[in-house]
Amino acid sequence: MNFYSQNIIQKMKSTQTIDDFYENVFTMSCKYSNTVVSPSYILALLHDKSNAIAFRCIDTEFNIQNCPSILIYHKMYDAMTYEYVYYILMICTKQKFKNMGYASGLLDDFIEHIRHTHVDGSRCKIVLSSIESAVTFYEEYGFKWMRTSLSDHPQLMQFELYEEDKEYFILELCIK
Repeated sequence: MNFYSQNIIQKMKSTQTIDDFYENVFTMSCKYSNTVVSPSYILALLHDKSNAIAFRCIDTEFNIQNCPSILIYHKMYDAMTYEYVYYILMICTKQKFKNMGYASGLLDDFIEHIRHTHVDGSRCKIVLSSIESAVTFYEEYGFKWMRTSLSDHPQLMQFELYEEDKEYFILELCIK
C-alpha cells in the first residue's frame, strides 16, 4: 500500500517529529540506494519541501520501518502545455526486497494516484531521468524515450549533477 508524505506530515504534531521523519527518510534512502545515489543528492531532494515522497509499505498502516520502496517526486503545472507534470526524482528499494515487486507496486499505485487526483480530465504525464539498467523497467510501464536532453528539464537539472561524459535517458509516460 502506498502512503504519501503530505498526508503523513499533516498528522504530525511537532516540528521535531517532522524533522525526525525527514532524517529517517534520508537515512533509508541512502541505505536503499546503496552508493548509486550520492547522499548530497538525496539531501538536496529532501531539503526542497516542494518535493513529495511516496512510500510502499508492507502494512496497511504507515510505518516507515516497513517501507521497502521510496519514490521522491515533484509535481508542477506547465502553463505552456496545459498539463501537470510529475517528475520522478528518485526511486529506491531496500536490497533484500529488490525483484519482489515492491517498486512495481509503488509505481502502479503512484500512477493510479495521479489518475485519481486528476479526475477533472486534466492532462498529466510523468517524466524521469533513468540509468541505463533501469530503462527496461520503465518501458514495461509504457514510458517512452524522449528526444530531449536533461538540460531541457530544469526540474530534473535542479538536483542532478550534470556530467558531460554520462548518458542520460529521459523517459515520459502520458497518463491522460
